[in-house]
Amino acid sequence: MNNMLKYLIDLQEIDRQLFEINEKKGSLPEQVEKLESQAASVKSELENKRTDLEKDQKELVTVKGGLMDAEVKVKKYQDQLYLVNTNREYDALTNEIEAVKAEAAQMEERQLILETDIETLEETIATSENQSAAFISELDANREELKEKSDLTDTRQAQLEKDRIELVKNVSERYLRKYNRILKARRRAVVPIERSACTGCHKQLNPQTIYEIQQMNAFIECENCGRILVVLPGDKD
Repeated sequence: MNNMLKYLIDLQEIDRQLFEINEKKGSLPEQVEKLESQAASVKSELENKRTDLEKDQKELVTVKGGLMDAEVKVKKYQDQLYLVNTNREYDALTNEIEAVKAEAAQMEERQLILETDIETLEETIATSENQSAAFISELDANREELKEKSDLTDTRQAQLEKDRIELVKNVSERYLRKYNRILKARRRAVVPIERSACTGCHKQLNPQTIYEIQQMNAFIECENCGRILVVLPGDKD
């Protein structure tokens, strides 16, 4: 048997087992990664909303304090109106009262805006907290499932990947490129013949081609699918 063909047969078997391991894990790694990204996004948004809420709450306290001060000032100026002796003093106090009232009106408007924003933020935060809890719960479940599957396969996968690295050292760059190209497109790059046909695409082969494949001395590709055709040790067509 051509040694290069033997190496490729062994390489195909390793890749077959690696593919089965990845199939067992399924899309869980991608799901976990996606959920982690979503959970991080929700957490970041939640932190931003909490910061906004804290900022609005502090400003609301300041605004309410300002309104109380304005109320005190207006009362003070109104009391002073009864003590003035000239129209000029009276007009000056009246202008001060109007200015304070105008400022208070702006603060009252700002108070309404802040109270509305705070209510909206509190509702948004409550929704985000529930969403975050749901993501974390789903993420934990997926992580646990992935861990269970990984515990069964990681050791085997690591050994297969190590074996693969050692094996490809024996394969020439030319044939390795061809093998990898077919593997990427077809999943299996090396296939045995069975009942006078390629087991990759089931195309019937002519007797001369079958004979040449059986000799296992040359690389023969299926004319239909491009896979490398072999006869496995111990098999007979």
